[in-house]
Amino acid sequence: MRKHPTQARSRALVDSLLEATARILVQDGWDALTTNRVAKAAGVSVGSLYQYFPNKDALVAGLVEGWADNITKRLVALGPALAEAPLDEAIGAVVTAALSVTREDAPLHRSVLLQLPRIGALAFFEQLNQRVADVLAEWITLRREELDVDDPSLAAFVIVTSLDALTDHALLLRPELLESSRFARQLERMVAGCLGLEPNRGRAPRNAQRNAPRRAK
Repeated sequence: MRKHPTQARSRALVDSLLEATARILVQDGWDALTTNRVAKAAGVSVGSLYQYFPNKDALVAGLVEGWADNITKRLVALGPALAEAPLDEAIGAVVTAALSVTREDAPLHRSVLLQLPRIGALAFFEQLNQRVADVLAEWITLRREELDVDDPSLAAFVIVTSLDALTDHALLLRPELLESSRFARQLERMVAGCLGLEPNRGRAPRNAQRNAPRRAK
């Protein structure tokens, strides 16, 4: 953005421009998106648009930033709820959240994903994913005695990156999976495996089972 809105009126103007950008992008695609068309759809002059956004790339980047930041805040907010939840419930909550934010406003999510390389926002999304991974790493560290994890940060990175890639791939190529309980169970098993748990999520860590004393025959 050329400048950030500070007053309620300017924030409302920027919001209307981003909403118009989202509608056009979803309905007609990237090629149909122009600054003139966005300004007209938002009911403002193109000069007003240029006060904040120099081109359509900046409009989409602004849309991505607000959308992704909202998603990240929702995922980060899971942290306190996971602190003392049983492991199986915690894993289920993480997977449910990943699927939920992918399904929500799916047409816009799909359109944004297709434009990420074009607008250079991949690094931005990497930073947001790292915020989620940091929260998950804290939870893994908190529950470390119940898990079989050598490096909580690495395990969190693998989990967050894998969930992100798999849900985005499903959205783009197999959207029916986002409503599939079987897909959700597979994701839960993947997360459990990254945490050193048995395929039945929430079971004892493998090293705990190996170290358990054997009963005398």
